[in-house]
Amino acid sequence: MARKNDEEPAAPIEPRSDFKTSDGALVDVADQAPVPRLLDYIFEAAVNANTTDIHFDPHEDGLVIRFRIDGELHDVLNIAPATALAVVSRIKVLANMDIVERRHGQDGRISVTIGDHEHDVRVGTVPTTLGEKVAIRIMTTRSLFSDLEQLGLDPKQMELVSRFIARPYGMILTAGPVGSGKTTTLYSALTRINRRHDNVMTIEDPVEHRIPGTNQIQVNTRVDFSFAEGLRAMLRQDPDTIMVGEIRDNETAKIAVWAALTGVLVLSSIHANDAPSTVTTLLNFDIPGFLIANGLVGIIAQRLIRKICPHCKEAYSAPDDLLKQMGADIKKLKGATFYKGKGCPECFHTGYAGRTGIYEVMETNEEIKDLIFRQTTREVIRQVAIDTGMQTLKQSAINKVVEGVTTVDEYFRVVYI
Repeated sequence: MARKNDEEPAAPIEPRSDFKTSDGALVDVADQAPVPRLLDYIFEAAVNANTTDIHFDPHEDGLVIRFRIDGELHDVLNIAPATALAVVSRIKVLANMDIVERRHGQDGRISVTIGDHEHDVRVGTVPTTLGEKVAIRIMTTRSLFSDLEQLGLDPKQMELVSRFIARPYGMILTAGPVGSGKTTTLYSALTRINRRHDNVMTIEDPVEHRIPGTNQIQVNTRVDFSFAEGLRAMLRQDPDTIMVGEIRDNETAKIAVWAALTGVLVLSSIHANDAPSTVTTLLNFDIPGFLIANGLVGIIAQRLIRKICPHCKEAYSAPDDLLKQMGADIKKLKGATFYKGKGCPECFHTGYAGRTGIYEVMETNEEIKDLIFRQTTREVIRQVAIDTGMQTLKQSAINKVVEGVTTVDEYFRVVYI
């Protein structure tokens, strides 16, 4: 990790698992490593395991290190109480935080170099009854975003999304809970349409990745520079395409819809369970139905689902009662072959490696526009969308199970709507 080599002595560390780095077992050096060196190995292990987040959780018996891999947390190491404070303090120093302040949450950033690649690390602390908890989000310059074809959209959905982003103006929304891959979809779409002769601008909190050729703006609540304020400023910059990281409030929603109606292509994310629910959310932001109907191009609702590990993948026949429980077409899938991961060292014995998306893409065609204009209920919009060809999140997940991409267990874990 690129920084000053001011190593300091550390108390013995108790290993919790045999999590591996590229150079060997992390715990092999844990007992004797000074705090800076230990953190180097933790970061290296996290990056090599494709970890998105590192959690330093205070417990009665010390500090528990956990890696979030493919959306799931895994215990990695248990640091003794005598060393826990030094580890947390070291992280705060690197992130330019106040090491004395332990009563309030703090935010910071670290630039970490592993091998030949630089990683932007976002750090957050929060006080708990057992001490400070630290959560670290790892960004990487190697895979800022995926191409749209790699996200998991089926051919018909891909055709719809391509049609959305080819529009010269209007609003395109990605919908789903936190951690459902909405931002990745936005970045992928923005990269596809980022042309040199266009003025492309974003307002984000935070700016997670740099996109060459775009003007990216960071929200700053300390000086009251919010999404709404930034969006108003962007509209005075003659934009062709704008991306709003997230629609969180009435004001931002109204400005975004108005921008879409005045000749700007607007991409944004919103918290909603599915595509039809997104319309309800916009109506709850006090936006008239006729504005939504005329400004909204389409909605991409999504979830992330874990993929079966290719190294320990095994087949089995799907019983009828399981198909019935899934709500699948028993006649069509009777005797179908399903797959699961047995678990192996390559996937940390989870049976899964990597993630892909399941999607529900709703185009605001004339029928949907009419329903939105009349502020019809979510259930009616949903049924009309399905009748006109929309594939639901549930069906998208079933297709991934049948194709052998994921498991039945993942289907039940992720598809809950």
